[in-house]
Amino acid sequence: MSKPLRVFISHGFKDIPQAGLIYNQLKQEEGIEPWLDTEDLQPAQDWMVEILKALHSSNVGLICLSKNALPLTGQLKREIHDMLEMTKTHSSKEFQILTLRLDDAPLPEELASLPSVDSQGIVNALRKIMENQ
Repeated sequence: MSKPLRVFISHGFKDIPQAGLIYNQLKQEEGIEPWLDTEDLQPAQDWMVEILKALHSSNVGLICLSKNALPLTGQLKREIHDMLEMTKTHSSKEFQILTLRLDDAPLPEELASLPSVDSQGIVNALRKIMENQ
């Protein structure tokens, strides 16, 4: 069996419940290892360091986007910036970004050219990425 697909889930503060549902959905899928701050950070860990480690060890950056997250600010904006920078130094077989639309929020300009899926299509999109690795 090939290596699991490591998926870093990025979200806005108000989207924690929906991000948790996506995390649980992906956790059930064989070959997919999701990472979510609210699930995988341990007490007393340096959260900034752990988030960066998790992101840099991922194959996919999954940006959960909703009207609640706009305009992009804070930690979500930093994570998106880091993901976009990673696409400059990694091949698409090493790292890709997917935008997961939680509602009909408009895509910010910096995300408009990235692949976008909804919660029903996320598993299929990740399976296709796995096939191409």
